Amino acid sequence: MKPSVRLAKVLGIALAISGMAAAASDHPWPKGVDLPSGEPVDEGYRHEFEMCDTAGSFRGHVDHFTRGCASDPNAVTALRRLPGGVIAYVSKLAVDLDGSPFACGPSHGRMDQCPTTVMLPDGRGGEVPVDADAVPYVVIPDADLGPPDAAGEFIRRTGIQPGDFGVVIARGRTVPVIVADTGPYSKLGEGSLALHRMLGRDQCTKRDGRGVCVAVVDDMASISRDVTTILFKGSARHDLTPANITAVTASEGLRLWNAYRTKHEG
Repeated sequence: MKPSVRLAKVLGIALAISGMAAAASDHPWPKGVDLPSGEPVDEGYRHEFEMCDTAGSFRGHVDHFTRGCASDPNAVTALRRLPGGVIAYVSKLAVDLDGSPFACGPSHGRMDQCPTTVMLPDGRGGEVPVDADAVPYVVIPDADLGPPDAAGEFIRRTGIQPGDFGVVIARGRTVPVIVADTGPYSKLGEGSLALHRMLGRDQCTKRDGRGVCVAVVDDMASISRDVTTILFKGSARHDLTPANITAVTASEGLRLWNAYRTKHEG
């Protein structure tokens, strides 16, 4: 074979490989998820979640939040801004019990908390949390512990705020959600007990006569990867109550998602 022909073949193979890599990066969504490719929000920021998974650090910071990434990796393979400013990311999905009667009761775990970031008026001048067992919600990073440049970074970079609506796609299902809680700066990919149940993973093992969850599985394992979360910036409403939040989340999440698909299908 002549050197010129051999060189041409080598270059052709290299270009083909390069083309396949580019195509893969242009279609970052799991199989069955039909979304525009969009643009990276910030690959350096996304990479920090990978660093937490592999090296136990985030922005060079090491604490008990980052050390937990190795045992429950974020698996953030995409963090993208889609046409219209919609934010979508692919990650694992851990389980959040915050705001549920179980988390507010005496048997809650060490990491469970009764309050949620979004609190609802109780009609008597007080507030109650969003119930993780009733409302499918997601958690975004925002904790003010750790390095100053990491605290609140997700909100600053994406514009997504607590109260915004969206959908989660996983295991062949699409579930409307609200951003109801915030968590550590180094963790992305967490959803309520109700969200996991709607995705076919009931983590409650016992309910009382009123239907309240009083016991959960011992191993609150995450969905380990390929969970797509799509959030609509500026979609929060200020008329939510404990009585209407579940219905509003379902209607708003689906309304926004269906309108987006209609506009950007294909």
